[in-house]
Amino acid sequence: MPFSHLPVSASRNSAWPKSKITKSVFAILSSSALLSASHLATADEVEVEQVDLERILITSEKRTANIMEVASSVSALFGQELVDSEVNTITELSHLVPSLHVFSWGGRRDSNVFMRGIGPGLFTEPTVGFYVDGVNYGNNSIFDLELVDIERAEVLRGPQGTLYGGNSLSGVINIVTKKPDEVPEFKGVFSYDEFSAKRLKLAINTPLNQDNLFLSVSGSAHHSDGHLKNTYLNTHFGAHNDISARTKLRWLATDDIEVNFVVDYERFRGDSYAMGILDQIKENPDEVQHDFEGIDNRDALGLSITIDFTGKHIDFISITSWRDWENDNSADQDTGHTPGYVFTSSSLEDFEQFSQEFRWSSKGNHPINWLTGLYAYQSETTSHAHNFQDFSAVGMGGPTSDYSVTTKEDESLAAFGQLDYKFTDQLTLTSGVRFHNEKRYAQLDLDFYSRGMIVEYDGKKSFNEILPKFAISYQTLESDLIYSSYSKGYRAGGFDTLYPNQNKPTFEPEYSHNYELGYKTLLLDNKLSLSLAAFYIQLKEQQVQQLLQNATIITDNAGKSESKGIELESRFNLNTNWSLSFSTSYIAAQYKAYKSINFATFMAEDYSDNYLPNTPKLSANLSINHRQELDDNLSLMMQVDNIFMGEHYFDAANTMKQPDYYLLNAKVGIEAQDWYAHLWIKNALDEYYSKVAFNFGFGVTAEAGNPRTIGITVGTSF
Repeated sequence: MPFSHLPVSASRNSAWPKSKITKSVFAILSSSALLSASHLATADEVEVEQVDLERILITSEKRTANIMEVASSVSALFGQELVDSEVNTITELSHLVPSLHVFSWGGRRDSNVFMRGIGPGLFTEPTVGFYVDGVNYGNNSIFDLELVDIERAEVLRGPQGTLYGGNSLSGVINIVTKKPDEVPEFKGVFSYDEFSAKRLKLAINTPLNQDNLFLSVSGSAHHSDGHLKNTYLNTHFGAHNDISARTKLRWLATDDIEVNFVVDYERFRGDSYAMGILDQIKENPDEVQHDFEGIDNRDALGLSITIDFTGKHIDFISITSWRDWENDNSADQDTGHTPGYVFTSSSLEDFEQFSQEFRWSSKGNHPINWLTGLYAYQSETTSHAHNFQDFSAVGMGGPTSDYSVTTKEDESLAAFGQLDYKFTDQLTLTSGVRFHNEKRYAQLDLDFYSRGMIVEYDGKKSFNEILPKFAISYQTLESDLIYSSYSKGYRAGGFDTLYPNQNKPTFEPEYSHNYELGYKTLLLDNKLSLSLAAFYIQLKEQQVQQLLQNATIITDNAGKSESKGIELESRFNLNTNWSLSFSTSYIAAQYKAYKSINFATFMAEDYSDNYLPNTPKLSANLSINHRQELDDNLSLMMQVDNIFMGEHYFDAANTMKQPDYYLLNAKVGIEAQDWYAHLWIKNALDEYYSKVAFNFGFGVTAEAGNPRTIGITVGTSF
């Protein structure tokens, strides 16, 4: 079977066919369901904290609102739900949210977020907005943070430029950490797994006085030698040695003014990409054969100050933030040790951003509610890169070195607003608009000796755009919500700095037209919530990456695409002991006009009607949670997460296919009032899957997903 048609999936245990894996998954889940049913009539119900389906309050729409009354597709996961599912990263978070897929591999630098089929290319601008406590993270290389002391995570699908300071083409991920308050509290969590990976999380909340000044400090430390082995150098591979911390100072200056000052810090140290030739990775998923060991090191510091003013008729908020991120990365790009076939890379990057947001909003229950804001953003990125190549074994030249120095600056100004007009108590019209101006500057100095090419470029580009939004919603007498909406999305153009073309080092903006129809309801005496959304997206002037005949990869506007699908989310509180949550999405995302050169064959091909990369057609998650009182002091906790990821492709040519796979996670433990101990297992069936796959003309390389992992987590709070 040729490389170009190899599926990028297999069972880690070849003696256990996929059909048996599938049957086993459903057998386990069926057993859990039967167990739950048997307990419904016999178990002594115990009062435990559950998500109140009638009052799931979110702030993603920039005002506190019930999620069942928000006329858009939005998901919310609360801190306890993340703890129960042993979620530590946004990749694990994405398994619980429909239409959200995060493809992370190697170090923390590469977190490519796809929403409804729309995502970035290699080292391009993010298509989603990522916010932590109201602060926009402007680079997808800093999305992969440790989730510590989280109050909730909110995910909005579709463009959100009329509500958020930063622009977003496909949606927003909004992380809200816990605010310090007047109640002293200490929380500590320690986990350990069979690969000797250790993770410690701490959170302290203390009032500095009882009236108006409160402090919280949270942090994490993660150490692992890695579960992989580099058999060529006979060393461990995949190590992590990470620490992060966040300090929040909350000051209630007056009855109307609240000030929050936040400082956060990260120091991540780890190995680089665990890539290898596909056949070798499938045969031995826990091994690599690199002759060069790379690193992925990150240091980040962030400061922000948020001022909230609560007026009689108008609320005002100011968010000022500064962030600095440095990354030192090197990798064995050829993923092997073949003489005469060597490709190693190293880069040192520095990213600094400053943003200021002002926002005003009406308050009270009036026929007209409005929100308006101003946003300013500035960032500078500097990169020093070096590539060493020796392709003499494949007839493409001997040892060469390429060096590059790039500086990019980005300045944007935006005015945005949204207005809700209630025609009646049941019928509401929403309209919004964003006026966006973006200026980009780049200075490139790239010496591509291996291609006999020197690129020097110094230029500026400016972009202006008006982005409208319209929605209409109707709330029935039974409080069901029916809505439809249209919004325009946009991603600015810019400068191609990966392997820029001397003749065309720039690319133009990308646009989307988004249509959505949704329905939300509460059933069974408000024990069951259902949210259903159907969407249709047209992408025009799509920014895609193309391979030229001289092996240069450029970003260009060469594509038109469409994405259509349906999403379903539900929660079911059977009683005070048992709860279920289910989410699923089906996405048909295809190119409609896209011609390029195949990365593997170097031949021109028409990719029209091919599926967009990194977009599973079908994905789903079913979580079952149970808490049962054992005596006056102890309770039993059980959690099962069944994650299904449908087939998808890693390339526009649709030659590298990842078949569907299942991840079964489970947890059982004992909980007391001020401590708990949980035994957990992830990927219980040890299913093989590839996180990513590439083919740059020399064969398919891939990185394996995480194997079955058994661990224990203990925690205390008082």
